[in-house]
Amino acid sequence: MTRADDPPVRKRPGGPAIGILSNAFGDPYSIPIAQGAAHKLAQNGYHTISFTGGFPSAPFYRNNDGHICLPPAVDAMILLSATLRGHDEELKAMLDACSAPVISIGANLAHASSVTADDETGVFQAIAHLVKRHDCKRIAFIAGPEGSFDGARRLAAYRIALESFKLPWDPTLAVRGDYEARSGREAVLELRRNGSRSFDAIVAANDLMAIGAIEGLRAGGLRVPDDIKVVGFDDMEEASFTSPPLTTVRQPIAEQGLCAADLVLRVLAGETIEDVPTHISTPLVIRQSCGCGHSGGENTRRNAQLTGGEAEDRELVGDALRGVVRRHLGLQRVHRELSRIGDDILAAPGFPELALGATKVLRLLNAQRFLLCVYAGNQRQARVVLESSGRDVVFRNESQAFAVSQLVPMGFLKAGRPSQLWVEPLRVGDEQLGYFVIDADAPDGHSHLELRHHLSSALHRIGLTRELRRVYAAERAGRLSSSGSSSKNAAVSHPSSPPPAPSPPPTIAQVPASPPVRRPPRP
Repeated sequence: MTRADDPPVRKRPGGPAIGILSNAFGDPYSIPIAQGAAHKLAQNGYHTISFTGGFPSAPFYRNNDGHICLPPAVDAMILLSATLRGHDEELKAMLDACSAPVISIGANLAHASSVTADDETGVFQAIAHLVKRHDCKRIAFIAGPEGSFDGARRLAAYRIALESFKLPWDPTLAVRGDYEARSGREAVLELRRNGSRSFDAIVAANDLMAIGAIEGLRAGGLRVPDDIKVVGFDDMEEASFTSPPLTTVRQPIAEQGLCAADLVLRVLAGETIEDVPTHISTPLVIRQSCGCGHSGGENTRRNAQLTGGEAEDRELVGDALRGVVRRHLGLQRVHRELSRIGDDILAAPGFPELALGATKVLRLLNAQRFLLCVYAGNQRQARVVLESSGRDVVFRNESQAFAVSQLVPMGFLKAGRPSQLWVEPLRVGDEQLGYFVIDADAPDGHSHLELRHHLSSALHRIGLTRELRRVYAAERAGRLSSSGSSSKNAAVSHPSSPPPAPSPPPTIAQVPASPPVRRPPRP
């Protein structure tokens, strides 16, 4: 139960902040949910801090004893639990130790209120439509990955639907994917090992796998929907524009974020919320991949005799498609430019040059503010090394360290001016380096992931370069000292003493800044 008598929101100098945690920010599922929740919370005067990965290894998910915890920088948390599969024990530990309100999206968790799509009804409608309308008898299912909360519900619903329509359960017709289009293509290959006519329809646990299945069927010489009918789940934007258009179960993704934000606001206002899942309805959206509205030559004849309403609908679809194309072309331009800027970031010899690349990123992504923080003090502290100032990013060589539990330095969050912060952890392998923070209304997840890669690599290389310089300088100073001492005291014999114990390598935050290196301008 999320209770009204939970500890009250802490009085922060900059005002209360709500966290949103996802471990898969680049997918089409996480971004609309996080944006919807962040916008509603900002409209109600709350800062939002969206953690876009790194759970549970990033230092800000750990307390000083190393135990998993809710980041102290937030007063409540919205979990996109479907993206946190594989971390069940860590999630349980965090919730057991947490006293702040928690809302789970996509999974029912102990000590948390939950918002989930009505997966069972959605899958049942898809199976019922294929059986009743298209007389399908052998319906295959492409399930989500092992450990997926929603994937498990959808697979169970598939089996219940088969039983309801007295269709036999055949385990060879249920194969697993990973929610990517590639796994949909691979699933078709696995299904066809039993013979190309051993199934007459496919229901996939998400649209990307359904789209991949259509591609795989087409590559194998089968037609959709004439030979095999296909139904997806999600109703993502691309579903309307596949060939044929994809029949799918609509999962109101943004609505889940809005619903979770509403629950948070109610709890913070003092209302008691029972731990009863809030289900979001999932209607079946009928297009052509299931066989509806697809009748070959008849469609061709009807296209020449469109009614006024049909012509208007077709024009609306055309407008929507042109809008999608414009957005995709715009994103492609941003990604190409970010890739070019990434070359400058990777080549930066030090933080002053890295600041120049970050300035270009700030302007390209139209972000309001930017911070680059590196860990110090055994990763229990952080220090700002790059910070936006107006439309530029500058190097902060003498900034003060602050507790990593704060995430941002004092004064960064302003009371009365709600910020929407997105926190990206930076690491190389198991080495935790720091994180960057972007203040933006509508982030592009793929750009954030690419920037995470570039900055992680740049921080790692700068750290290694500075450590090597320190070691070389120490060795040179030692040789000079040894040479001077030997020439001055050549006639004096001293007993050998053991060498001093080596000091641990400094973190990036402890190594002094290197002088700027001038490079020829980029052609």
